[in-house]
Amino acid sequence: MNRLTKANKDKVTQFRGITGASEKQAIDCLKLASWALEPAIDHFYTSGLSSQVAPIDQRAIDALYEKYANKDETITTEGIMQLCEDLAVQPEDEVMLVISSYMNAKTMGEFTKEEFSTGMFKMGCDSSEKLKKKLPELRAELRGEDRFKDIYLYAFGWSCDKGTKCVQLETATGMWQLLLGRVRPWTRLDVWLEFLAKHHNRAISKDTWNQLYDFVQTVKPDFSNYDENSAWPYLLDEFVENSKAKP
Repeated sequence: MNRLTKANKDKVTQFRGITGASEKQAIDCLKLASWALEPAIDHFYTSGLSSQVAPIDQRAIDALYEKYANKDETITTEGIMQLCEDLAVQPEDEVMLVISSYMNAKTMGEFTKEEFSTGMFKMGCDSSEKLKKKLPELRAELRGEDRFKDIYLYAFGWSCDKGTKCVQLETATGMWQLLLGRVRPWTRLDVWLEFLAKHHNRAISKDTWNQLYDFVQTVKPDFSNYDENSAWPYLLDEFVENSKAKP
């Protein structure tokens, strides 16, 4: 969903949740209806597009959830490992973060029934086989700037320990190595992580996490356009100062 406003992206999500349509079908219908949701849905059904969409079987999603859930009716580490095995991916694969974002999972390594059901419906899948076929499309979403940013911002809350508002440095490091190392390489990542290990060595705040994204997008690798008078978190000010002081 590149170059869509947040409001339009929300409408695409709502449209797909109601109709089970693909992202392209949703965008095409909404554009035809000038981004009015109800007329777009009417067009989807009256134009015959709905016949191209395989219906989502909620009972199949429920059965799939039961397959992975534990005795407390929650999917935890063991169930996620089984899901990864069925999808033929490693748990640390970035596509699992994309899947978790569709489910809007609040906690890493855990899916509630509501999260799992909502996410599978949004992705248009009611079986692990369908989800496996959709993995290339889900991975491709990370190439879109808007979607990558959404997932990057989502990852903070997902990575917090329950009951906390910060991400432990070890966890944040792993997430940055995934997002800013493997998915969208940042040339200063290793220097940033080394700086944190030596000079910070404690949990990362949401402000630092979010503003690092803007820092990566706007500040040149040599920091020549860095404005210390801008409202950057103190940690980024210290990082730039420390980096410039190095021979």
